[in-house]
Amino acid sequence: MRKLFSTSFAIVIFSCSLLAGCKVPPLLSYPRFWDYTRTKPKDADFVGTYKVLKLRLPTELSLSVRERESAITLKADRTAILTDAPMFNGFGDTLVCRLSGSVNWELDQGLSGGLGWSLTFQHYQAATKPTTGECNYENTMWSMDILSRNAPYRLYRTVGDPDSDTGVEFKRVSR
Repeated sequence: MRKLFSTSFAIVIFSCSLLAGCKVPPLLSYPRFWDYTRTKPKDADFVGTYKVLKLRLPTELSLSVRERESAITLKADRTAILTDAPMFNGFGDTLVCRLSGSVNWELDQGLSGGLGWSLTFQHYQAATKPTTGECNYENTMWSMDILSRNAPYRLYRTVGDPDSDTGVEFKRVSR
């Protein structure tokens, strides 16, 4: 009886994955639900320079992001320096600009959908005048999820639809 149940269960799971269009079920999509930071991290744990660790994007979009090396340098005074940080359109299918300049950051628990803590960026000051309106982030607030239960933390920016399993992950490379 037990073998029949496990075989039936496997068939049901396989059939559901075909019906779902071969998309990863939400509980298993990236970032993994167990990877979010649940307790409030210390500000000092974020100080350092972060670079792209992983791109979960279509190939063509990944290539355009990798044309320049992106970096986020978080400082102890809650300011940050962005260097060629990629920004995408709302659908996540086009790289619309790269941000270079200073910005303020803070910890926030409300923007991650109850999954954990995130870093919120606001009051962006571009190093050079934006070439298009899409690159004007001066009065905009955006966030990145904080991944890992303990320091060193990783930062993850969802690109496009949160259910699309696409985004950019940053890892601290220096203090």
